[in-house]
Amino acid sequence: MDLKTQNWKNFTDQHLYDWHGIWTRYTPTGEVQESFRSLRHFESNVEKTEIYQLNQYIYAEDNVKEEQWNFNQTENGLSDGMFHPQAELMRGYFFPSGHSIWATTQLKSEAYFAMELFFRYQSLRHSVGIVYDHQGNLFRTANIREDSTGYPSSYWSQDLGQLSQRDLQKNWQGTSITITADLEISEPVIAEFNWGWEAHKTFFLPDGVSISCPEKVTIGTSFDCVVNWLINETQMQQLISSYDASGKFQSLTLQRYELK
Repeated sequence: MDLKTQNWKNFTDQHLYDWHGIWTRYTPTGEVQESFRSLRHFESNVEKTEIYQLNQYIYAEDNVKEEQWNFNQTENGLSDGMFHPQAELMRGYFFPSGHSIWATTQLKSEAYFAMELFFRYQSLRHSVGIVYDHQGNLFRTANIREDSTGYPSSYWSQDLGQLSQRDLQKNWQGTSITITADLEISEPVIAEFNWGWEAHKTFFLPDGVSISCPEKVTIGTSFDCVVNWLINETQMQQLISSYDASGKFQSLTLQRYELK
């Protein structure tokens, strides 16, 4: 199977569900900007070569906004990632486990820059959105907690406010794999847990979710955006999105840890 076909399959194998969730947006200083219920609905043809996506943003019973997109494998399953019809420079990169990213592939001056990083675990999906404004300043973050079994979730809380700190420094042992911009997925290697990037802003969200990202991104300086999910007391996952000094997307790294 070629790499673009595998990338498409990794998406269709793991994401074609009804994802019931809570969508919360935060200011660059961590205050709640807005929060609302959401439903991201996916369906496909039998061959899974065509996908229909419907997003519903449920602000109140009589206030529901919708967005919808159509994908097909020929036009959207490209060799440099899955093409998102919402934005020309947006691509999706997917691990077989469903962990993934929708990323702006090139930082450009005077243009907004965004990414959404996805975790998968059993019936749960969780994603973190990170958005920078046209001058490269952090514009907002988003926390999207989803459950394919329905709403409300028996796992996710209703909490919205961020925490002042979270203790992540324990004896974590794990593995790491990486998918590159040309869809190559590495073999797993032993990973040492690290949390602490120079010149990063950190946010500690509800339900074990943490973000570490630059306050400003600029062409000329490479950078990483990191999101972390403490699933329970003994399991943790981390995603690292890496860009080179030219502002070009390089890779997404998935690290999975257990407490020994």
